[in-house]
Amino acid sequence: MKRIFLAVLVLSLLLGISVFSFAAEGILGSIGAEIPVKASVGKYAEILVGDTFVNLSLIGKAGEVARDDDNIFTVESNCLIDLSFKADALTNGRDFIAVDYELFKLGNDSALLTYSTERANGDDKVIRNIQDYIDGVVVYNITAAATLGNISDQAAGEYNSTIYLTVAAAE
Repeated sequence: MKRIFLAVLVLSLLLGISVFSFAAEGILGSIGAEIPVKASVGKYAEILVGDTFVNLSLIGKAGEVARDDDNIFTVESNCLIDLSFKADALTNGRDFIAVDYELFKLGNDSALLTYSTERANGDDKVIRNIQDYIDGVVVYNITAAATLGNISDQAAGEYNSTIYLTVAAAE
């Protein structure tokens, strides 16, 4: 029994070594493999305003209107986006000046949005699906017109406000 077991063991070792020797001596053909590559790009947008600011200069006359029609900013996105516009009231802390805003795409005479503030901060106005990635970098312009009331309705001095622009992926 020991002899049979020993013979089987020796035979197994010889077969195992011969298998390895055949593998080492065989001719290797062309072997290929494919590895899939996948990427995921998040939704992203950027607003560039540069040194743009709305500059309204009034002498103080009753009913006077001051305009600033050149307030450029750009938006670039890689997905369909909504643009939100909001402006605070133009105030010196006590008195207010009414301001009307319009938003345009450069090269288009039709306003995308009209927005007014007087004594209170305005609410967000959202323009849905305003721009997609195939549009590339889009240039927008904000026009502003401030209108004074009676001479004594607002004190002389500096008035301040802020415009808020927000982009978000469209739903």
